[in-house]
Amino acid sequence: RYGTKCGGCAQGISPSDLVRKARSKVFHLNCFTCIMCNKQLSTGEELYILDEYKFVCKEDYMNNSIAKDTTLLS
Repeated sequence: RYGTKCGGCAQGISPSDLVRKARSKVFHLNCFTCIMCNKQLSTGEELYILDEYKFVCKEDYMNNSIAKDTTLLS
């Protein structure tokens, strides 16, 4: 109720959960995926951020060039 919430699914994150962090948000591993191909993104992988909590892998972004207002996070 008062603990950390996942930036993807908004469910609570328990201390034993494995997580990924992007900017100021924390995500379950299963929620840290590309919105286009659903590939789970790994630590250190280049990705693009849309709307603070939606991610696009570099391959899909380069193939589709879907948005102008994105930020590369590596």
